[in-house]
Amino acid sequence: MATLLVACSSAPEAQEAPPPPPVHVDAVVATTRVPVATGTSELEPLRQATLSVEAAGRVIALEIEEGQQVEAGDVLLRLDVGRTAVAASAASAAVEQAEASLAQAERERGLAETLVQSGSASRRSLEQAQDAESIARAALATARAQSRVTRRGLTEAVLRAPFAGTIVDRRVEMGEYVAPGTPAVVLMDVRTLRSEVLLDPREALDVRPGASATVSVFARPDERFTGEVLRVSEAVDAQTRRLPVEVEIDDPDNRLRPGLVGRFEVQTGAPAAVLTVDADAAFERFERTQVYVVGDDSVAHRRPVTLGSVRDGRAVVVDGLQEGERVVVEGADRVLDSEPVTVIEPGSEGNVARAEPAGG
Repeated sequence: MATLLVACSSAPEAQEAPPPPPVHVDAVVATTRVPVATGTSELEPLRQATLSVEAAGRVIALEIEEGQQVEAGDVLLRLDVGRTAVAASAASAAVEQAEASLAQAERERGLAETLVQSGSASRRSLEQAQDAESIARAALATARAQSRVTRRGLTEAVLRAPFAGTIVDRRVEMGEYVAPGTPAVVLMDVRTLRSEVLLDPREALDVRPGASATVSVFARPDERFTGEVLRVSEAVDAQTRRLPVEVEIDDPDNRLRPGLVGRFEVQTGAPAAVLTVDADAAFERFERTQVYVVGDDSVAHRRPVTLGSVRDGRAVVVDGLQEGERVVVEGADRVLDSEPVTVIEPGSEGNVARAEPAGG
């Protein structure tokens, strides 16, 4: 009996290797960057004053409202000056009377001098005329001082703006009787703002008055405002261990408000040439900041780097990268060290995810 042995053997089909993962890359570029120190602080008005009346009286003119813009010297309110005006008129009349009395005393003193010189009068009469002139002169000085006091009462009955600004609070009403020292108006200059920013001394120790600064606020996310350093503290703050720097912010269009919190960038030195790279290229591995560098052969190599400050999405390269090198910024989750990748050129279609790198 013939036995037909059929050997059936089938070799496993060769598995096709997966294509290299698609990635987007970014080049390390040289640029000029102004060194800055950053800090967060609250915006304050450059000037603010609570204005009080200096005289007693009833409010008879009140033309201001909260939110109104005023210029330096504008009248804010007036008090009734009826009695003060009468007193000022009486004081002016007293000055005129004292001036007339002094003129008469001067004439009598002159006549006495002539008579004494001619022998027609005694020395005693001349002394009496001189004393009368001195008394009249003193009376005139007293009358003039009293007149100044009463005239000042007229001036104090009018409250004027000491500087240009905005009325943020009005605390008196028309017809209200106020006493000297009564707070009447809160005036704030909001066209220029200031802020005391606490900066890291390691970055800001060489900041000088006049250095430029920029500020952004959360309420205006797409706007940046300019300013300059007014003063730099001579000492580091004992509690925060940071350097207080006072910054003035220009806001001619009234886009900001006191009380907003801003993020400040203060210039700390001259512009310098630096290398920068897309900050999204970096990831943490083995407690080191690393990136994937793609060579001309489209092979990705993991490399430790040292990066500095980040601005506008780009980080300063301190060490580990050279100008022109390309690093993976998207698709690092599928990249393996020393393995090829497919570089997706800008504008090309590609399913590239931005995620943490793979473990290879």
